Amino acid sequence: MAISEKRLPKTQVKYANWQEEYQAKLMDAADAAVLIRNNDVIMMAGGTCIPHDFSVALSNRVSELKNVTICLGLALKLYEYMQPQYQENIHIETPFVGPVERMCMEWKTAQYIPVHLNQLAQWMDYRKPNVTAFVVTPPDENGYMNRSCFGGLVPRRAINRADLVIAEVNPRTPWLVSDDLKIHVSEVDVILESDADLVEIPDIPITDVERQIAGYIADMIPDGSTVQLGLGGLANAIGYLLHDKKDLGIHTEVVQNSIMELMELGVVNNSKKNINPGITTGTFCVGNAKLWDYVNHNPKFWFTEVEYNNDPYVIGQHDNLISINNALMMDLTGQVASESIRHRQYSGTGGQVNFIWGAHFSKGGKSILALNSSFTDQDGKLKSRVVPFLPAGTIVSTSRNDVEYVVTEYGVANLRFKSVSERIKEMISIAHPQFRDELRFQAQKIGWV
Repeated sequence: MAISEKRLPKTQVKYANWQEEYQAKLMDAADAAVLIRNNDVIMMAGGTCIPHDFSVALSNRVSELKNVTICLGLALKLYEYMQPQYQENIHIETPFVGPVERMCMEWKTAQYIPVHLNQLAQWMDYRKPNVTAFVVTPPDENGYMNRSCFGGLVPRRAINRADLVIAEVNPRTPWLVSDDLKIHVSEVDVILESDADLVEIPDIPITDVERQIAGYIADMIPDGSTVQLGLGGLANAIGYLLHDKKDLGIHTEVVQNSIMELMELGVVNNSKKNINPGITTGTFCVGNAKLWDYVNHNPKFWFTEVEYNNDPYVIGQHDNLISINNALMMDLTGQVASESIRHRQYSGTGGQVNFIWGAHFSKGGKSILALNSSFTDQDGKLKSRVVPFLPAGTIVSTSRNDVEYVVTEYGVANLRFKSVSERIKEMISIAHPQFRDELRFQAQKIGWV
């Protein structure tokens, strides 16, 4: 019987030690790829924890497979199995869209799954993957490996339920201090070894507009607050511009380079946190080699799975929680578009709503949405990001009912508990001056003002 037909039988072999078990489970990536069958549902990690050697080996036999589903998020490399000619062989499901996923969605090899980030485990409960594959660190002296930078986005209960667990050991990946992310050699079925480079995500240069937005937001953050920064260039830029603050804490889903810098400067020391004092808490890391070196075995961090970390009730236990996230566009009544450009999925819902709700539950909390007031289109024409109506097909990420503060380079609007007409006046006040008269005219024409 071929190995692909029988998979790997679950054995009750007694090993003398974990080192012996490790060697017994070690195999080439090509042999691991042979274990994948038609109709399998494979849960992979995202980012730097998508197993490179396994993905290459799977690509080499993609034409032999039919109807295999891969659940992943934020791919940093374009693998052969993602190409349009293989859409009958493998299709991708993702709760987050980056540059690679955008291409795959254009090719119809990937589909977006709308889901709040804290619901990833529930999505996997529904999807029931029978295979999981992810990158881990080399084992420690007790045989435990660490699921590293994106491991918190891979639900442990889905791993436990899978028929086949593939761990790709890469010494380049950092060990994140966590109970949730540890996995023992005895808990996996297949071990691969790889020295593939980890893809670094560089910081985007900070613009003058972002500096102006960050200046307003910094004034809204009292010393001693606990801060959440969303994923992306603008939120990361805001982090870099908090250098004058004191005794900040961090509870966030994504740890980026700006958080590392704030910790190195002593701006973030977590001394005022009433939950996990002295510790920066988060779920995953996005950055470069300097960040990976910094978080590696660093006891000043504590990482948990996203189902816990992004639970609004957990977030809300932090006093003075300041949630800072990005928006791509907003209408005059406060509807927030943060993930799509018209009908085209550009990123994902992520944890924005998780933290907006968490900030509402927090004693002294605030939720802030950062928005560039305008953009320049492909024809070089200036356009407003504050609009009377969102363009047809645009996805609403956050309901206007949940919006509190909105900040552009022109100031701060507070929409919380405001009437529609009051909201419209607030939004016009922070719109680009070139568009304010037209926005006011449109609001009067509709009868809102």
